Amino acid sequence: MTEFHDLLERNREFASTTDLRLLEMPDPARMPERMPLVLTCVDPRVEPAGFLGLRTGDAGVLRNVGGRVDDRIVEDIAYLAMRLGVRLDVAVIHHTQCGSGLLADHRFRGAFAERTGADEEVLAARAVTEPSRTVRHDVRRLLASPLITGDAVATASGHVLKLETGLVETIIAAAAPGEPASD
Repeated sequence: MTEFHDLLERNREFASTTDLRLLEMPDPARMPERMPLVLTCVDPRVEPAGFLGLRTGDAGVLRNVGGRVDDRIVEDIAYLAMRLGVRLDVAVIHHTQCGSGLLADHRFRGAFAERTGADEEVLAARAVTEPSRTVRHDVRRLLASPLITGDAVATASGHVLKLETGLVETIIAAAAPGEPASD
């Protein structure tokens, strides 16, 4: 039996106890004006449903290595806003002890670049070694993107999940596109 088999068992429990209407794509006319969206890391220790207490349908969630804002994430945010017909309140959440910090190590980064064909300079920029610094950078990048307009994103904020305590610290207060992000 594989470990995924256990997850399929949990899925059966979910399907039998969840109001599946929550999973239907909502009619844009019935959507709220604004909706939270969380961008965070793929690290399995960083589960927004757990550390933020999210339930199905409470917020959109995007995840990538490090929870970094890159061109693809900006495009995904713009798509979600347009598809759902809502303005998003984006919370960018980096975390302590992030495994993407390995990208700062030239040996690991070089081996990974060789394996994937990725550019080492791009990989080095993705490393989260100081989450309070990288989350500031990413919120500013998001707010400065020409794809992120006031009709797509209402606000963006930056936070750090401290795995040592389980608490989320706000680093950058919510700011609207075109406004300066402040600490």
